[in-house]
Amino acid sequence: MNGWQLLAVAIGAVLLTLLVGMTSWLWPVRLPEGRSVDEITRRVERERGDMDTTVWPLGFPHDAPDHAMGVGEAQMTMQRHRACRVGECPRKTAAWRVLVEAGRIRPDAGRQR
Repeated sequence: MNGWQLLAVAIGAVLLTLLVGMTSWLWPVRLPEGRSVDEITRRVERERGDMDTTVWPLGFPHDAPDHAMGVGEAQMTMQRHRACRVGECPRKTAAWRVLVEAGRIRPDAGRQR
């Protein structure tokens, strides 16, 4: 064997080793099975159902206020409860009524509550 043949065999061996190494490194690994959607759904429902509402602080954020709101407080309440709907959140409903009575909000005639 002359020098060129030895060089070709050496390069071939290196390329074969690289190919085997890359293949084993990139080969997909089977990940362990995770939780099913049903298991996750049951767990979330159980966590929500187990919530002890007797330990909530007085004046929970969405409860109706126990005092008459002023216009400033009503405006801040409307801002804080942006994501709530007027008919569903008692605190936002009370703030909305205060602002309507003060003339700060003009309700849509078709949506009068």
